[in-house]
Amino acid sequence: MRRRPLLPLVAVVLAAGACTSLGPTPSSTLVSARPAGRADFEAQAAIVPGHYISSAVVEDPAGAGIPQLAAVFEPDRALDVPGLIIGGRVFGESGDSPIEPMIGYRRALGDGTVALGGVLFGTRARASAEGASYQATRGGAELAADVRLTGASRWLEVHAFGGVAVTALSVDGTYCTDDDMRFGRQCPEADEPPGPRLAAHASGVYPAAHAGLGAELFRNRDAWFHGGRVALLAAVGAMPRVEHATQTTPTSYASIGLAVGLSIGDE
Repeated sequence: MRRRPLLPLVAVVLAAGACTSLGPTPSSTLVSARPAGRADFEAQAAIVPGHYISSAVVEDPAGAGIPQLAAVFEPDRALDVPGLIIGGRVFGESGDSPIEPMIGYRRALGDGTVALGGVLFGTRARASAEGASYQATRGGAELAADVRLTGASRWLEVHAFGGVAVTALSVDGTYCTDDDMRFGRQCPEADEPPGPRLAAHASGVYPAAHAGLGAELFRNRDAWFHGGRVALLAAVGAMPRVEHATQTTPTSYASIGLAVGLSIGDE
């Protein structure tokens, strides 16, 4: 498949002979658990660990890096609700990039070394490409923690972070299959024999966990520019598994990611 990604850096893992990549499913929101403590708007570009729903029907399912653009607003004193965050994200590739709203709460504990946060998310998505198609409903929740490893600084802080998420997923799809109708494969070209096709349904609640290290630059300065954040992370999780068009026991995946964010707001 040849498709233009949302971001110039995109890592999509497909098994050899797999069907078209559809149904991006991030394992994490990548929303920081650390509150800004003032009205703040953060924009983020990332490659998020996760998997594609279409990988559920191939012989060797795998995780993937999923391109994502996200924005989060923390109104703080503007609404007199410190810690509230409202935002959204778009993830996946052009033509298959769901828009997902997010809402959450985050709070620093004690002297601010540790922060905790939670986010709710959900959306509906559908797409088709090269003979395969899907439609899905997803929703879930994520709990995250952030620990500052260095002293509070206006210039550079190093943080460790991690979290767990659960995603409820219900998906219906159609795809091309091999001769024994067990696994999916890339659909034939228009001038080739069509071959067998299958329709399948999968649903369930799938957990995931992530951990990483981040660097926060110029975060605590008294200025409208609140600085930036660069984070590296790895994730593991569970994903649906389908054979012979029948849902079976979930399988596991692992993948890595990268996020870069910039923030502006009140001085």
